[in-house]
Amino acid sequence: MATEERNPQISRRRFLTWGAAIAASAGLAPLLAAGCGGSAAPAATAAPTKAPAAASTSAPAAGAATSQPAVAPTYTLKFTHHEPANSKFAVAIDKWANEVNQKTGGKVKIQTYPAETLAKGTDAFPAVQNGIADMGWVIVAFFPGRFPLTEAYSMPVLGVKSSSTGAQALWDLYSQNQEVQKEWSAVHLVGFTSSGPQFIATSKKPVRTMDDVKGLKLRVAGFGGTALFKNLGASPINMAPPDFYDSLSKGVLDGIVFDWQGINSSRLYEVLNYASTMPVIMQPQAVIMNSAKWNSLPPDIQKVITDLGGKYLGKLVGTEAFDAADAEGVDNFKKLNKEIITFSADEQKKWSDAAKPVWKDWVASVQGKGDGQKALDQLVAAIADEQK
Repeated sequence: MATEERNPQISRRRFLTWGAAIAASAGLAPLLAAGCGGSAAPAATAAPTKAPAAASTSAPAAGAATSQPAVAPTYTLKFTHHEPANSKFAVAIDKWANEVNQKTGGKVKIQTYPAETLAKGTDAFPAVQNGIADMGWVIVAFFPGRFPLTEAYSMPVLGVKSSSTGAQALWDLYSQNQEVQKEWSAVHLVGFTSSGPQFIATSKKPVRTMDDVKGLKLRVAGFGGTALFKNLGASPINMAPPDFYDSLSKGVLDGIVFDWQGINSSRLYEVLNYASTMPVIMQPQAVIMNSAKWNSLPPDIQKVITDLGGKYLGKLVGTEAFDAADAEGVDNFKKLNKEIITFSADEQKKWSDAAKPVWKDWVASVQGKGDGQKALDQLVAAIADEQK
């Protein structure tokens, strides 16, 4: 202290130094300097600002607001059928499925399961009804008595010329007849398809006249064909298409009443040698959807499927699968040196005359289940109208 008293300037200098240090620690250095008569020190260079934290990629907490647009839900529908994956039917139904996908903006994907990989053809209806499959292709003849009025289409020698026109006549019948609609009320009916014209094809014995079918073990499906061939002395057998090849090759069957699409897709031409190509019967078929699944779809998607169902679906599958297969089947059979048999006009009339009692018997068989005569009359009129 003695030194400070002798030299007040040094004391004042130390005081300022201590004060500056204290002020700096409190962030008051500029004020102190100014208050002490000194000029303010230049501001220190600011530290770099940290970059903003990256936006979190985690999902927002429940209830938290988000500005991101909502993603439209998508739907995958499982579709079962029994045809081989390379068949014309499989190709046609895949094309239809792609159209549904495109028209819904990718919201619906129909995943097809061919060749009974999801459900057997004979189980297709309950598989869809019970939700094992979302959609499926149903052959009406596989379920005798389940769709009695729809079976009007299986009456023999109805005069249907092609699959595509037949499918549209079937849709006309459904649209006009509430009893037919009721038969399908357990599921959502998307549309009908039709077999191609089915004819007699045999392995060993050719069928040139009506009498030639006597004693033959023929695969026939549906009320109409079964009744007709029983009346003619054949032994009709109802069997699913995947079993045809082995049954023909082993002699369990002598022949089949089938169309070219099925013969081609299952390579049945390898075990058949004769084709009597007069159209004898047609088979009604349907594309259906599980009711709960249908009801879960939003209205805009239902509209797309509806617009692409009905007559549109029947025409697409008929034209690209069954009708396209007819000419190819005949050509292939000839190339393999198999015989194509054409009935004379007189022989065709005999078959037509033999069919009429079957129509009458069918009408009687559905009494109590619906008005069979009305359904048959409506169907015959629809066929004529579609084939104008």
